Amino acid sequence: MPARHRGGGLAPLTVHRLDPTWSSPKAIIALIKAEYRDVCCYNDDRVFEVVPTGGTTWTATIGSEQDIRYRVEGRGQVAGREATCLKSADGTLIKCAFAAPGSPEEQELERRKEQAKGKPRSDPPDLGDLTAYTPEQLAELNRRISEEVNRRLKG
Repeated sequence: MPARHRGGGLAPLTVHRLDPTWSSPKAIIALIKAEYRDVCCYNDDRVFEVVPTGGTTWTATIGSEQDIRYRVEGRGQVAGREATCLKSADGTLIKCAFAAPGSPEEQELERRKEQAKGKPRSDPPDLGDLTAYTPEQLAELNRRISEEVNRRLKG
């Protein structure tokens, strides 16, 4: 069921048939703890849920009771070693433990590597006149800066 629904009728319910059946949630949680031990699961953070999102895909949410911080999206069986990627709660790709060749995750990671190979920056980028930004653009810029600061502090 979608998290947000408008209208007076019932929210649509989607049922996914898993073929083949997927690994147990306990096996997926153990995989997440092993692959992403730098973000999971210490302090009050834990894996809250593991849910199927398609025939061969699943998503796990990580955080505390007050704050969902990360999602891990996976494909296939735990033993099959297909892509598992850590994303921020808003869906921004952080890293992948394994990205299948040719997958969108691998392409994004390759793009980031190429971008990092470019000329090193000694000065921060010029953001221009901040008064020209809309409130939505400023909020997005603030969110991205906060995520980057948090990522660097954890790294």
